[in-house]
Amino acid sequence: MSLSFSHQFNVHTVTAEGGPAQFGANVLASLVEGINTFQHEWEQQKRRSRSLGPGMLGAFLWVDDTELLRCIAEFPSACVVVSKQPRGPRSLEKLRKVADAVKGAAGFPARALPGLEGLRLHEDGAAPVVGPGFASTDIQLPALRSLGYRKVGDHLVPILHTKMLLLGELWWHDEDGSGGVADVIGFRPSRLWLGSANGTESSRRSLEFGLWTQDPALIKAAQKFLVEVVAQSEELDPDSNTLTPDLVEPDYDDEEMWEALTALADNAPDEGHGDGE
Repeated sequence: MSLSFSHQFNVHTVTAEGGPAQFGANVLASLVEGINTFQHEWEQQKRRSRSLGPGMLGAFLWVDDTELLRCIAEFPSACVVVSKQPRGPRSLEKLRKVADAVKGAAGFPARALPGLEGLRLHEDGAAPVVGPGFASTDIQLPALRSLGYRKVGDHLVPILHTKMLLLGELWWHDEDGSGGVADVIGFRPSRLWLGSANGTESSRRSLEFGLWTQDPALIKAAQKFLVEVVAQSEELDPDSNTLTPDLVEPDYDDEEMWEALTALADNAPDEGHGDGE
C-alpha cells in the first residue's frame, strides 16, 4: 500500500506581488506549471529583434522527476546544477536515466552570464595557455551539471542543498559597453521559484512548499548565487570527488603577447612623417 498525506494539508495562495505559492504535497506541479506558463507567455509576446529566447538557471540537490526533466530538456536555454552524486551501481543507473532524459538538450551559453565569458574548459586539469592567436570558443553548458564533493563511505560532505529555479530571457547586442562593435549576449532574469522540494518524483508525495516571485532584490541575489554555482560546477558525473571546477581562467603567454604587441608597434605607420615633410 502506498502511503500518502491527506489533501487537508494542501494550501494555495498568492504572494503580495501576485505569484502563486503552494504548501502541501505535489508542489512540483506548481513549478512545472510556472515553467510552461513562462515559456507560453514569451511565445505569445511580440518577439523583440534582439531576443534570443527564454533562459533557465537552477540548483537542486537532485532532479529525477519526469515532468521537470522534460521542461529542462525542452527549454530553449537551460542549465541546472545538482549535488555531485556518489558512485555505485544504483547511483550510476540513476545518473544514466537522468542523462538520457536531457540528451540533446540545448544547454546554456556560458558567455551570457557575468564573469563566465572569459572562462575556458581546463585541459587535463590545467588552465589552457592563451596566446595572441588563440581563437575564442563559445562554451555551451550542458543542461545538467554537478557541484561539490562526492560522498565516499560514511564520511559526510557539504552538499548543494538549494531548491531554486530562475527564468529569464537571453538577449543580444552588437555593441560592447564602450560603444565598440561586438557580439554581446546576456541573461535578463525575471521570475524566481523557491521551495523546499527536491526536483524528484518522491518529493511530490512529501509535504513541501514552493512559490514564484518577481521580487527584484531576490532575483538579483539569486542570479549572483546561481552564476557562482555554475562557475564552480563540473560535468554531471565527473571523476573528481572534490570541488574541481572544469571552467577556469586561462593562463596568458606573456612572451607571445609582448612579441605580438611589439610587431604591431613596428608595423604602425610613422605619424611623424607626413606628405609635407
